[in-house]
Amino acid sequence: MVAALAAACASSQVLADAPVFEVNPQALPGVSLYSQFAANQITGSTSTLLQTVGNTNVGSGWLSFGSFSLNGSTLDSATTGVGGVGGYRLYVTFELSETYREGTGFAGQQHINGAGTVNDLTRLDIKFYADPTRNTTFAKANANTGARATVGGVTNDDILLGVGSLLGGISGYNDQGGAGINSTQSFALCSGAGTASQGGVAVGGALGALGAACTSGVGEAFFAEPDPFYTLAFDAFNNTRQGVLMRGNLISINNAAGNVDFNLAPVPEPGTYAMLGAGLAVLAVSARRHRKT
Repeated sequence: MVAALAAACASSQVLADAPVFEVNPQALPGVSLYSQFAANQITGSTSTLLQTVGNTNVGSGWLSFGSFSLNGSTLDSATTGVGGVGGYRLYVTFELSETYREGTGFAGQQHINGAGTVNDLTRLDIKFYADPTRNTTFAKANANTGARATVGGVTNDDILLGVGSLLGGISGYNDQGGAGINSTQSFALCSGAGTASQGGVAVGGALGALGAACTSGVGEAFFAEPDPFYTLAFDAFNNTRQGVLMRGNLISINNAAGNVDFNLAPVPEPGTYAMLGAGLAVLAVSARRHRKT
């Protein structure tokens, strides 16, 4: 009974669309041609270089966004301004670490970076930037040369919008050699010089340390609604075996496509409470009958 209830509740959450948010491109300096719009997902691709030490991978990379979407429909650059004339670019830089989950992997592959393995993320710090002059460049990681995934070009005019710190997640490799990641971060928007906030309150701890790099409150103005903004960021990315290169203790993962969306800390819906209450009542009656017999 408990398992069935948990499965039903989980499936109802999985099928729900990500909540809608609104973006105001005009919050960025020099971007005046694009009006505020609604979306519930941001799509892009990533590049990462990892170094394996024992049962752990440590690395860094970037995520370059190409478009916003709303309920599965892509919004064009004429609406959002992403990559458009007089528009802007959006990207994320990140630092991560992950530990092999013992026992996972297909036969003969039960070791870190083996086919079918699962890694538990232990760190995923993100910084979310806007480039209003579109002069940022992205270099892909390469395990053959040891080249990291780096952001270059003119970056001193890029604006840090928000930061995120890992709450939980997994990564790994499928039976075809492709790589994937799925994670949740606590998310805060830049609300001033050296400050990131959630719900209008300055954050401390890991988020506060990342938010020390904020130079302005443009993040709160760019992610205009809801106000206060969502506190969680979710991401899911994967690629094919052609995007994964392993050489010695280095791994470069390129062309991993996926999306990012946002939400508040999950709160069960009234219907969920009713289902759980009914289930617990049935279990209680069953227990009493069992004691009588």
